[in-house]
Amino acid sequence: MKTLIRKLSTIILKEGKAHKQEVLIRKLNAVLRGWTNYHKHVVASPIFSYVNNTIYLLLQRWAKHRHPKKNGWWRLNKYWHSKNGKPWVFMGERNSLINLRTIDIRRHPKLQISRNPFLDKIYFNKRKIRLKLLAIARNG
Repeated sequence: MKTLIRKLSTIILKEGKAHKQEVLIRKLNAVLRGWTNYHKHVVASPIFSYVNNTIYLLLQRWAKHRHPKKNGWWRLNKYWHSKNGKPWVFMGERNSLINLRTIDIRRHPKLQISRNPFLDKIYFNKRKIRLKLLAIARNG
C-alpha cells in the first residue's frame, strides 16, 4: 500500500504538475485499475477507502499548485463534479477518476481440501456448475 501511495504521489505531484487533468486521470486510472484488479479478491475495503482518501488529498495539493491564488471552493468546482448522482468526482470532459469504494470485491469459493477429485466426482461437478452460475450472474 505504501508503494502504491508513493507511486501515485510521484505521478500527481512530481510528474503531473504540468499535466492537464485528462492526462493525469488516464495515468492514475491505469495504475489504480491494475492495483485493484490484483487486490479485489481479499478483504480490502478499508484499504481501498484509505487509498481513495489519500488520492483526494494529493489531488487537492495538485489543484492548489496549479491555482495558488484561487480559493478551495473555486478549485473544487473546477475539478470535482457530480456524475450519476455521486458528488465530488474528479473528472474532466471525457474521463473520470476511478472511485475505489465502488470496486466490487469478489471472494473465491473455498475448496474442501478433504475432497479427492477422483473419488468425489459429484462434489466437483456441483462445484463446477456453481462456479459457472456465479460467473454468469456477475457478467450479467
